[in-house]
Amino acid sequence: MPRREITCREFVGLIRALRDGELSDVDRRSFLEHRQKCVRCADYLKRYELTISAIKRIAGDPLDPNEMAIPKCLVSRILSARPKQQSGS
Repeated sequence: MPRREITCREFVGLIRALRDGELSDVDRRSFLEHRQKCVRCADYLKRYELTISAIKRIAGDPLDPNEMAIPKCLVSRILSARPKQQSGS
């Protein structure tokens, strides 16, 4: 199945699925290709990963680094604070 180009909005929506290993091979390649081409999304992903790492350090979670419950109120605040993307991105 051929890869398809994804938008910036789709990229952001796929981050969690990528981290959880839930993307198909086609979607994963499309995601990674978009990250290589789009500086804004590459930067967003880097900041996302840094935020997750910081939260884990703050929580002092010595368990599996991929398994951590983040309070829904914190997630909501972070998501509502991020800049709105322009349509077509």
